[in-house]
Amino acid sequence: MKTFDSWAWVEYFRGSRAGQAVRAMVEGNEVLFTPAVCLTELKAKYVSEGRDPAERLQFITLRTSITSVDSAVAEDAADLKSQHRLHTVDALVLACARKSGGDLVTGDAHFKGLAGVLMISAER
Repeated sequence: MKTFDSWAWVEYFRGSRAGQAVRAMVEGNEVLFTPAVCLTELKAKYVSEGRDPAERLQFITLRTSITSVDSAVAEDAADLKSQHRLHTVDALVLACARKSGGDLVTGDAHFKGLAGVLMISAER
């Protein structure tokens, strides 16, 4: 099981080298998750760029299970934020990944060196 953060989805849709690694996972048979808060980040990004995010968000929701922030995730995120000095959204994303029981797939440097994180190189 793997959880994709916003970074992974951005690279996937860009078709970058990192995105190709994400694509291989998306096209596989593994159970995949996306934290709901990532939909917020992605929609905001694409709207600010003047793009319609609907098709991309629909693809994500059809291909992955969306992980919600419940009280347990919120409390775990608070602990992760304090322990690792993460931004609140990053802590929520990591807590969602841990709730799902798999690795967080990202290339975001904020997660570097953390357990349960599968870092993908951003080289293009």
